[in-house]
Amino acid sequence: STSLLALNGFSVLLTNYRGSTGYGQDFVESLTGKVGRQDVDDMHQAALETLERKADFLDADKVTACGGSHGGFLSLHLVGQFGDVYKAAAVRNPVTNIATMYGATDIPDWCYTECGSEPTYAQPTAEQYSKAFSMSPMAHVSKIKSPVMLLVGNADRRVPPFQSKEFFYALKERGANVEMLWYDKHTHGLTETPKGEGDGLVNICLFLRKALGMPAQ
Repeated sequence: STSLLALNGFSVLLTNYRGSTGYGQDFVESLTGKVGRQDVDDMHQAALETLERKADFLDADKVTACGGSHGGFLSLHLVGQFGDVYKAAAVRNPVTNIATMYGATDIPDWCYTECGSEPTYAQPTAEQYSKAFSMSPMAHVSKIKSPVMLLVGNADRRVPPFQSKEFFYALKERGANVEMLWYDKHTHGLTETPKGEGDGLVNICLFLRKALGMPAQ
């Protein structure tokens, strides 16, 4: 995906935000209870610093966000919280609302851990639901002005497809520019068939180029 974006004229920034892997367990666990803030701020700061350092090479008016799963979560946060910087987002099977994932995902422990809550698998408390929502992109959906593309596998057990549906309808209701591509019999990685993987990547490139006013290739 990185190569395809580069071939389409994009410079690609990949960030090891605090909470991702590669720098030890303490680095990973630092995100507990800070999801939607620490990770989002790290991504945004990395983008701003890169734009400053490479100002002679990069166009600060043509910045987008792209990612899948937690990367999709981050991308939607970026267009929701910093829409003046990020002009579009293309996301695959993104987490959009942690509060509605508790009883549907195959990793409910992730929901509790990332939100810094004690697991209560039988029934999350009202406080846990409220906290989870506040940490989610859905809490910022009303502020999104940039075009958004959602790519969804209808057999995803990790991030259930209704997560994308929630976000799609919330944006549609507000008259926002949003598209959704639905991949039947595809799971979290959208890699079951060439259609899911190849078609998805091609449509991401086309969507981002269109959103930025770049000619189609």
